[in-house]
Formats: sequence, structure tokens, C-alpha cells
Amino acid sequence: MKREWTNKIRFVLDELIPPIIRDSRWFMWPFFVAAYGKFAVADLMDFKSRAYAMTEAEYARFYGSLGNSVSRRRVTDLNAASINYLLDKMPGEPGGSILDVGAGNGYLLNQLTALKTWSRVAGVDVAPSEKVQARFETYTGALPKLPFKDKEFDVVTCTHVMEHVLDAAASAKELIRVARNRVLIVVPRQRYYYYTLDEHLNFYPRVEPLISLFAPFEVTATLQEGDWVLMIDLNQEGSKGL
Repeated sequence: MKREWTNKIRFVLDELIPPIIRDSRWFMWPFFVAAYGKFAVADLMDFKSRAYAMTEAEYARFYGSLGNSVSRRRVTDLNAASINYLLDKMPGEPGGSILDVGAGNGYLLNQLTALKTWSRVAGVDVAPSEKVQARFETYTGALPKLPFKDKEFDVVTCTHVMEHVLDAAASAKELIRVARNRVLIVVPRQRYYYYTLDEHLNFYPRVEPLISLFAPFEVTATLQEGDWVLMIDLNQEGSKGL
């Protein structure tokens, strides 16, 4: 199912269903069964309570076990508008290095390398996929601890990851640490509910709390078909609104 459709479904659930019903276990249970393809979903429904007690290894194993969930079955979490925005913000000249944090199956890396020639292309994920093409460097790792040196990449992308991390502030600092020129972020515009079908821990119905994580650098924020897209310019300070 494409991201555009899941955003529409999320809008109906989160905005049109009364919260007392929307965030009840009995109402959401069949949605979890459909999303994860199994009846034993109690641990998944209580992920928000369990996540902060997990070790790094347990956290990695959890994500590695989600191969049959609806989010893992689709090709990408990105909608078309977000992809076009990201492609438009890439440096035009050939060369340079890029890292995709939360690379998944390598879909975004494929899009980025079709646009221009990079001197180095790498992806890192808490549970690397065998679907990532061998021409890309692949690493195992998760925010807020990435296995890279300071300013190792010219451009760093991180799409549909910040909503999953245990420490958003530390993760933002880590993205800035490994980037030299620019960081590009995509997260869903989403209200908090305890029962969500996406393992999300952080919610950004408004973009300002997300922007503040990247102070004092200049942040350009825009809304693309239900998802926030941020560009952080590491050579400038300040921020821009929508």
C-alpha cells in the first residue's frame, strides 16, 4: 500500500474517529491483526510501553522481526511529493558523498543515484535488508549511535526514522555530527495515540518541536502530502517556517 493511501487512512482514524474509541484496545486490535498479518499482536500493541526498557540488541531484533508488517511489505514509506522535494534539494554537481540513515530496502538510495553520480553512497539500518543493492555500502547501526566519523558525508538523509527513535534530541545531534553540509529529514505529521500501527514513539502534529532539535542551524520546513520534510543547512544558522 502506497504512503499516500496510508496517510489518508491515518487521517480518517486519527482525525475523524472520537479519541475515546480511536485509542481503545478493542477497536484497534483488528487493525493490528490486519497490519501485522497475525493474531498474536499484544506485544506489538504495547510497543510504546516496552521500547524504553529494551537493550540495543532487543531493539534491533524487534525491528528485524517485522518482515511481514504492512510497512515492511510496501516498497517505501515515502510519498511522491517528499521524494521529489528530496531530489530537488540534492547538490547538482557530480561527486560528493551521501548517507541514508534508516536505508531499509535501499529504495531512496536507488532514487538518489538515478539523479546524479556520487563519489560514495552508503546506507545504515538497525536491521539491514538483503534487498539493498551490492553497489551501495551498507552498515548496521541505529540512532543515536552511528558507526561513522564526524562530518564523514556531505549529505545525510533520514526518512521515516525520527518518529521511531528512543532519544530524538540525541539522534538529531548525531545526524548533524556525521554530516558536512546538509541533512534532510522526513517524518509523518501525526497526532499521538498509544495504539498506532507503525511502531512510532515520537509524534509531530506541529513541526516546531522537530525544528528545535536542530538548533542553531537553519532549518527549512515544508509539508508534503501529510509528511513534514526538513532541510538543515549546516553552513547557516537560523530557521525558516513553512
